[in-house]
Amino acid sequence: MEVKAKWIGGWKFEGKDGEGHTVRMDWSKEVGGEGDGFRPAELPLWGLAGCTGSDAVEILKKMREPVEEVEVIVRAEKTKTYPAKYASIEVEYIIKGKGLSPAKVEKAVRLSEEKYCSVGGSFREPVEMSHKITLVNE
Repeated sequence: MEVKAKWIGGWKFEGKDGEGHTVRMDWSKEVGGEGDGFRPAELPLWGLAGCTGSDAVEILKKMREPVEEVEVIVRAEKTKTYPAKYASIEVEYIIKGKGLSPAKVEKAVRLSEEKYCSVGGSFREPVEMSHKITLVNE
């Protein structure tokens, strides 16, 4: 998996995935950006919402639960010191359907969070990071 982020001026970057999908990132006006895109620190939270939500939907379908609508809200608090890491994350699942089994919904969410969602797993476990610098002097 590979994504790229290219600086396009100011505090803005354009992100691109391996299939060519793009997303604009920018900082809020309060910290010097123009507010012309998603804040970079929010993107992992959206990834978490989409990852665990998708898992929960698929698991509920396999359980033959009558799921009709799913909304995932992620709330996070960051530390006050740099690097301003996530100190806490709460995930709220709003799942609608007629005759849903609370036990099956709980099981689907637990399976996503504990076994399947790679984004959530990356938040819980330390990740080895490294870097490489390529200079192009023209």
